[in-house]
Amino acid sequence: MSSTFKHLPLLAACFLGSCMVGPDFRTPTNDLPATWEANRPPHSSDKDLRSWWNIFGDPQLNRLVSTSLNNNPDMKVALLRIREVREKLRVSQASLLPSADASAGWSLSPDRGFRSSTSQNFSLGASTSWELDLFGGNRRSIEASRASLMSTEASAGAVRTALLADVATAYFDWITACEQLRIAREQLEIQRSTLTIAEKRYKTEFAPRLDVEQATSTVASTESRIPQLEAQVASSKNQLAVLLGTYNSRVELTLPKASVFEKTPTVPVGLPSELLRRRPDVIAAEADLHAAVANVGVAVADLYPRFSLTGSLSSRGGDFGQLFRENNNAWSLGGNLLQPLFRGGALRATVRAQKAAAEQAAETYRKTLITAVSEVEDALIAYGSYTSQMQYLHKENNANREAFQLSRTLYINGETDFLNVITAQRSWLSSEESLVTMKQNIRKAVVQLARALGGGW
Repeated sequence: MSSTFKHLPLLAACFLGSCMVGPDFRTPTNDLPATWEANRPPHSSDKDLRSWWNIFGDPQLNRLVSTSLNNNPDMKVALLRIREVREKLRVSQASLLPSADASAGWSLSPDRGFRSSTSQNFSLGASTSWELDLFGGNRRSIEASRASLMSTEASAGAVRTALLADVATAYFDWITACEQLRIAREQLEIQRSTLTIAEKRYKTEFAPRLDVEQATSTVASTESRIPQLEAQVASSKNQLAVLLGTYNSRVELTLPKASVFEKTPTVPVGLPSELLRRRPDVIAAEADLHAAVANVGVAVADLYPRFSLTGSLSSRGGDFGQLFRENNNAWSLGGNLLQPLFRGGALRATVRAQKAAAEQAAETYRKTLITAVSEVEDALIAYGSYTSQMQYLHKENNANREAFQLSRTLYINGETDFLNVITAQRSWLSSEESLVTMKQNIRKAVVQLARALGGGW
């Protein structure tokens, strides 16, 4: 049986009711783990994640977040991209409707054989055509366009999520750099006072010159770090300005209160099946899969006949008034059936290619879910590890401060050598810096967790 006759039963069925060839999309099942390996209790909701930055209790961070959403160029491009894809969807939806055109004309030409005589002609016309979507090729194309719009919207959500995480991280980098600079300046003042003590003891011959040189070296080492820390403060502010879509000189920042800086935020956590499905990249990957499956239907529909209706109405006359006379009017109505017979295997190759594309999209979706789980687990593990270390770092820092004060008192009284003072002072400085770094690590882990859970959109 020829391919034309083979399609006749299906063609008849499509005349009687709606018909869409190709596979229907079904939301893929997933085997997400029921609980996190890091064993954190689920106690948050989507509402918590939509404005996760509030957990830091920092009004300045809230202001920066709002500014970035309004001014960041990447965010604006993502929103304009949504508008573009939405209009393209409207273009594809127009394929289901008839198209109509109107025409009007006027011409002036010499009469044959009479050079001094001319004749004019007026014409009006209208035509329409409508391709019946018998096998759903156009509807599958619209389905793919809708899925592409959903993917684009989710991709914009991914831009938003990444932007908010980057803004918070850059802001915390600035705070950390400021804190490190403050610590270095405070330590420098203490080191200079220690140098003064060593110089006095040397002048009174209670200490060797070695003590003065060691103290001088310690002071110079800290002094050399201050320009580097000042550069880090400026650099982190520059990075934040870029994210805010403005210039450094227009960014106003003040250090938050100590209560804000010292606060250890509580992580927002929930079950994977509840939260990972809202991640924008997961939604985008599922929408891309939907579009790929719909495009298989578009390719399959090209194997079947196309049926279209056409009609036209026209009128001609030697002057404008003759256009509306019945004997000058003409009309036509017709139909057309087009069945592909031989395309060198291109049509079926296209079907196979679209199926392969759909399989690729399915694997991409699966990988996206696996990556999402891994990112959440990494952030949870990091948060748990950092918060556990904090209590020990506080103990270490307190002990190092006491050791330095005790060693300096003993040195003044001549009961210990200067090497113990220098060693205790350096240990204290190191533990101060470690505390600041660990606070930053905790904040970053919370930000990364919120981002991994799809927070912020």
